[in-house]
Amino acid sequence: MARASGRTSSRSSSPPFETGAAMKHRLFRALAVAVLACAGLVASGCAAQEPTHAEPISPLTFPEVRKIQNEQLEEFAALIPAEQIVDRWGPIEATMGMSCDTDLGGRTPYFQEATGTRMLTGGIYLYLTDSADAAAILDQFAASKSGLDWGVAAADGTNEAQADLVLESPDGFSYYIRFSPNTRIQNQLSIRSYGPCVIPPKDFNPHGKY
Repeated sequence: MARASGRTSSRSSSPPFETGAAMKHRLFRALAVAVLACAGLVASGCAAQEPTHAEPISPLTFPEVRKIQNEQLEEFAALIPAEQIVDRWGPIEATMGMSCDTDLGGRTPYFQEATGTRMLTGGIYLYLTDSADAAAILDQFAASKSGLDWGVAAADGTNEAQADLVLESPDGFSYYIRFSPNTRIQNQLSIRSYGPCVIPPKDFNPHGKY
């Protein structure tokens, strides 16, 4: 009993709280140990991860992007026999510049741009005869870019954009192609285009069209 009482007395005689100086000393020691440990364990992920590098910003201007986009859309249309096209709309001449930081899925709040880059979208809509072979046309589109370092997505409609074919040029342009049979006018082949992210002009208007 006496031994147990001695242990109790020992605990009760210690101060319930540390002094301010003692606490500061312990905190500084803990911080120093953490810093040293972090420096020695960089490979384990203790160090802050460097941000991933964004894709290079294209040096093209808005007019150059629009010209390249629409010329390519016309090239695709030219691959289809003229007698199989009953009507068409486009290429789109001007659209607003979409933000590459926010509109395209970035996490940066609106009006607080991380890069300030913008993208021009476009497209063309072709209405085909019933005799037009849509699958063959898509194959021809893909074949026209074979060996040119273009990216080609599987033409199975399972990609994120629900397109039948996605073609991406090495300079940052992408084209989403989809065939919709028996639409309001006729069998519709839509080609939506997206340019690379570029620096907008100094007088850029987010509500203007380019």
